[in-house]
Amino acid sequence: MFVKKLNRFSVLLLMVLAVISLGSFSVFAESSDATQPVVRENAITVELNDNYFNPKTITLPKGVATKAILKNNGQKEHTFTVEKLGIDAVVQAGTTKTISVKPTMPGTYELICRYHFQTGMVGKVIVK
Repeated sequence: MFVKKLNRFSVLLLMVLAVISLGSFSVFAESSDATQPVVRENAITVELNDNYFNPKTITLPKGVATKAILKNNGQKEHTFTVEKLGIDAVVQAGTTKTISVKPTMPGTYELICRYHFQTGMVGKVIVK
């Protein structure tokens, strides 16, 4: 009788140890995932309004994809144009447009609205 109880206890103990061991493996796996680098895309919001950009000067990291969220809060259609970087986005009045830019050459570039640069809708994009 005592031997049967001992065998049952041994089996139960082995089962508990097996469950505990399996649990520690999953914790190990979860912790190794946490050490992986997370790649995030930069984002910047630019307001386009009738005859100005806000902010007027935008700084972008060289070689890194950046999401530009262009919000046209004006009454007119505007463009977000940086010719030397190959950027030319048309944004309808009262809408938002998201583009992705990844400049590869450092420098300072002219930002314009093709429709309204004569009235002062200009700015700068600095790539560092």
